[in-house]
Amino acid sequence: MKIAGFRFQKQPHMRKVVLALILPLAGSIYFYGWITLCIISLSIITCMITEWLFVRRREGKISEAVFVTGMLFGLVLPPTIPLPMVILGAVFAITLGKMAFGGFSANIFNPAMVGRAFLYITFPIHMTARWIPAAGFSDFPGGLTTLRFIPDLPDISVITSATLSHAYRAGAETLPSIRQLFMGDINGIFDNLGETIAIGGGSIGETSVLLLLIGGLFIVYKNVAKWRLVLPFFTTYIIVQMILHAFVPERVPELLYGIFSGGAVLGGFFMVTDPISAPRTKGAQWVYGALIAFLTNIIRSFSLFAGGLMFSILLGNMFAPLMDHIVRQRQKRKEL
Repeated sequence: MKIAGFRFQKQPHMRKVVLALILPLAGSIYFYGWITLCIISLSIITCMITEWLFVRRREGKISEAVFVTGMLFGLVLPPTIPLPMVILGAVFAITLGKMAFGGFSANIFNPAMVGRAFLYITFPIHMTARWIPAAGFSDFPGGLTTLRFIPDLPDISVITSATLSHAYRAGAETLPSIRQLFMGDINGIFDNLGETIAIGGGSIGETSVLLLLIGGLFIVYKNVAKWRLVLPFFTTYIIVQMILHAFVPERVPELLYGIFSGGAVLGGFFMVTDPISAPRTKGAQWVYGALIAFLTNIIRSFSLFAGGLMFSILLGNMFAPLMDHIVRQRQKRKEL
């Protein structure tokens, strides 16, 4: 395949992932404005050019997986991210997260998560403290008619890092309902101990659980995402969430709220299931999904970082080869 002079390796599975991400992308435009399309397009273009610079003297073909990396990286960024940071993060994601290991199929870590972790650590204010409320259904047409959706807010006392998880841990009295979280109808105005606060919707792609669920189930149905990774992730996430909520309810929200409010659905379907950085053996896949879910809950609940899923995925990536090795060694011993 050839696009704008660039030649691509044919990877039909990656095309299905891109197709599954179209709905979250379309939803992000309504929630935040056309700036989200600019961010994601810039991310994809930067990833393409960066990978081409590495492969141009060899076979000269770019992997179609670069579209997935570019889309996922853009979707896990806040809608207020400055565009130069998008370029910097995308270059870092492809260079250090992929090409440094030898390119497609050789990378240990999920490139999109590598890029996000780099920006998260390097530019923490831009990544965590400048959220804006997403357009609600009552704000129709929302961001469809503007570059950046700017809500008409009353005088508010703003929690500057007011993602949903931050607001919960800060003791907000009133938060979005489960229905609002599921649909993405988060208008951002809630009560907190007698004051009015604005709560941001989070990263570009995590606002609507419904849109993510449709895309996620599609790639599971098409066997692009392995159910042996998805099932243990969500099962363990649910169990650990319920246990922690029972013991520390002031820090850990109830079950559905915890799943719907922190990007778990986006990560569980599209990040944990990355076919390159996840384990190959069936036994290791069960452990891998469960480990990431467990670490996500622990980091998100008790650390200073809200990006529990991001760090958990990278930690899981680190141990995936070891998990595969242990499973294969056990299989060999059984065969003897």
